[in-house]
Formats: sequence, structure tokens, C-alpha cells
Amino acid sequence: MKLKILSPQIINHLTSASDLLSLLATNRHLSTSDLPEFINPPLPQFKVPKLKIAKTDNILIYGDYDVDGLTSTAILWQALYRAGYHVTPFIPHRQVDGYGFKSASFFRYQQEKKVIFDCLITIDNGIVASSEFAKLLSKQPTKIIVIDHHLPADTPPPVDQIIHSTSMCAASLSYFVAKNYDPQADLGLAALGTVADCLPLLGINRSLVVHGLQSLRLNPSPGIKKIIEIARIKTDSISAYDLGFIIAPRLNASGRLDSAFDSLRLLCSATPAQATKYAQSINKYNQDRQHLQKESLDQVESMISKGESGVRPTSKLIFISGDYNPGIIGLIAGRLTQNYYLPSIIISNQGDIAKGSCRSIAQLNIIEKLRQCSDLFIDLGGHPGAAGFSLLSKNIPKLQQKITKIIDKQLKNLSLEPTLEVDAQILPSAVNLPNINTIATLAPFGIGNPQPQFLLRDLVVTGTRALGATGDHLKLTFGHLDAIYFKKGKLATTIRPGDHLDLIAQITGNSWNGRTTPQLIIQEICQQPTSDL
Repeated sequence: MKLKILSPQIINHLTSASDLLSLLATNRHLSTSDLPEFINPPLPQFKVPKLKIAKTDNILIYGDYDVDGLTSTAILWQALYRAGYHVTPFIPHRQVDGYGFKSASFFRYQQEKKVIFDCLITIDNGIVASSEFAKLLSKQPTKIIVIDHHLPADTPPPVDQIIHSTSMCAASLSYFVAKNYDPQADLGLAALGTVADCLPLLGINRSLVVHGLQSLRLNPSPGIKKIIEIARIKTDSISAYDLGFIIAPRLNASGRLDSAFDSLRLLCSATPAQATKYAQSINKYNQDRQHLQKESLDQVESMISKGESGVRPTSKLIFISGDYNPGIIGLIAGRLTQNYYLPSIIISNQGDIAKGSCRSIAQLNIIEKLRQCSDLFIDLGGHPGAAGFSLLSKNIPKLQQKITKIIDKQLKNLSLEPTLEVDAQILPSAVNLPNINTIATLAPFGIGNPQPQFLLRDLVVTGTRALGATGDHLKLTFGHLDAIYFKKGKLATTIRPGDHLDLIAQITGNSWNGRTTPQLIIQEICQQPTSDL
């Protein structure tokens, strides 16, 4: 791990709030003149035309099974339904329908509903679906509208209307479209989609999330209110972290293991009773997903440790194929890339057609490299850091050989080590509530605006213990200062009082029984020799 300290200044108890804020702003490439609007962004504005639809149309909204697809579908369906349109939502099944618009899925669902859809709105997909649209139009005249944020092909699809922007997620585009029909369109869901889809929390996305969080705190929909309750989130202080790491995984879980329709039904619930039913359903899916993910990850880690994974000692790529649930292979790939700092390709091989998911590192554009193997894929899509594909199972060995060679050539002379950026060194005396409150003015934190973290040097341990029902987490004390290190409970037996530590940590407030005290959230820890004193 490389440590990069962004500022030479050492923050102490005499550092003013304005100096601390200026330091953090500089590290985020913000000028002093940018700060007022950054801290208090205006209401989000983005002008889009009304859809080319009529009250007589039978409209199908064709969404996606991830959180951005679910929230964008829910936002638009609610707005059009309230405005009196004949509108039906559809969420594809990951294993049955695959990713993106499929004409076969359209016709199957049309038959199930016993209705002819004369208007199709694709949302969070469709911008590269020209061939599938051609199949649809060859059998049935249909008005087609695309609302999407993915990178377009060289030639736009031949449809009736396109609303497209790569600067925001589909949920945000859906919100602005929905505002044309319903002034009460759900801004909270747009914020959820923005965070879940890992958009930089800058500019219009920051405005969406800041005001969306306010909406969620004051007036969450029945479905969101119930999932907040089940997840034990404090409604009045719900944060971007809660959206991305607590709510989004629950909504994603149903689509990973089965149909994502229950997650959509939760988001569209009109009553507490409906919300309770579907929130309990997706919470159960999430528990099953967690169990399956841990079981599969443990298996993969064991294969790697035994050299059974096909990863050669000199290879710069983790490439694993097996009988994995296709809904969790992206999670496994992400965890492996995080743990080993190598690009990862995990393939679910459960029949004639296999599905793969990839995660990459800063030094490698994974989709660019995969495109050099395009002759082997049935479908391929993604971004520099993540991608997905399908291929014939018989071609997996060819893909492994070819992509390993390509990636090894790209990375062979590079020192692969993650870089941990730290805002500055801070003295323990400066870990206080005024500075914590100053830092909080820059929230919400996320992509493009990371939560500030600091270096603390030569802290002396005065107490150590494992926390949690199974001792998963570590609590350290340094005099009157407490610190939590999540998922590191095993260190309670190796770190002792009197040890000297250097820490990389975030500083936050810990509220308990009406009292708030400063607390460190440890990101990395370095142990020094124990003092002789």
C-alpha cells in the first residue's frame, strides 16, 4: 500500500475551521469561491422534453434489475401512472432475460399480460440495442423511446425519441423526465440510484443527492421507510453511505438470486402493509445472498491458496470459472480485486452459455482489453473498471489463454500496489467535535468527494477488545480517544496495551445516550515496536 499525503500541513488544536476547510477543499480541487455552492448546492435542474406518448398508448417501461434500473423504473412508472397513463413496468430476470433490452423478453411479457404494447420506453438500457429494436419492429409496429446514460454506439438506435446523458444515472434522468408529469416525482429514489450506480458526487449529481437525502429524511415513501426501519438506519440522519452500503445491497439481492420484481414492488408500495410484505422478502433475499457470497468467496480463496484457480504465480490476472450463481460473480470479482489488487474475471459456468463478471484496477482498462477478444463473446459491455459478458462455455479456455496474455503484457513491468490518499497528518488534540462538524459540511461523501482521512502518528494503545456478537470488529483506546477497526477483530489478540501505532483513520462523532464523543474509524494500521518506557 502506497501512502500519499495530499497536504504537508499538520492539523493541530489551533488549526481554525476555515483553514481545515480550505485544506480539504484544495485536496478536492475546489477553490474557495466554489465552497459555498458545494456546501449548499441549489436544487437540481436539468431540462428534458416531454415524452412522445399519448393517454391512449399502452406503455411498457423496460428497466433493469440493478438499483439504478429499479429506481428509474419506479420513478417514471409512478409519475405516469399518477398522470393517468396506461403504463406497465417490466424488470428483466438476470438469468432468463440477461442484460439490456431483448425483443424475446418483450414479446414474452406482452403475452403474459395479454396486451399489445404500442409504446416501449427503455430506461437504463437501450442506447446500444439497435439490433433488438429491429427484431421488435419487424414483428410489431411500436413507438420506441430510449432513456439511458450508458455510452452510445457510433450510430444511435433508430427510435422515436432518445433522452440521453452520461453525466448522471438513469434514475436522475428518469426524475427529470417524471417532473414533466408529476411535480412530486421521487427525488429520494434519484439520489439512491445516483449513489448505487457510483456516480461522482459533484455538480448536478451532488445537488441530486444532497436534496434527495433531505427528501428521504423528511418524507420517505412507504417502501423506503420500511427498509430504513428493517435496516435500523436513523431516518433523520440517513447518509450516502446508508444508500450505497445498506439499502442498495438489499434492493439488489432479489435480482441477484431471483426476480427483482419484489424490489420494484417495494419501491412502488403505496401502503405500509404492502411495504412490510416486500421489505421482508428482499431482506430474506439479502440474507441468502450474504450466505451464498461468503460460501463462494471462501471456496475461491481456498482455490487460490492451493494454486487450483488457474492463476499462475507470474500472472497479473485472477481468472476463475466454476458453478457459481451468476448473480454474485460480480461481488466475488470485486472482493478479489480489493484483496489482491489484481484484475479479476469470475465466470459462472452452468450450461452451454457461461456468464462472466470482471473488476479491474487503476492501471488497467478492462473493457478495452476484453474487446480484443470480442470474437469469443456473445455479449460484452462495461466500463474501464468493471465489465460483464457471456460466451459459449467451450470457449472459456480460449478466453483465459488470450486475455491472460493480453493483461500480463500490459501489466508485467508495473508495480501493482494500491495508493491510499490521506488528506493530512492530524494530532490527537485536533480530533474534536468542532473539527468533526467542519468536516461534515462537505458531506455527502462518495465517488469524487471521498470522506476525509488522516494520518495519526505514534499513538499509544491503552486498551483493546473485540466487538460484535462474534468478535468481528476491533475497538482500540488511546487514552480518552476511541477507535473502531471494522472486520479486524482478530487483531485483539495481537495488539497490546503499550503498543505504538500509526493509523490512517476517518474522524467521526459517536452518539450514545444523548452524548456525542469523537471517534476514529481506522482504515489502515501500522504497528511500531513497543515502547521501553
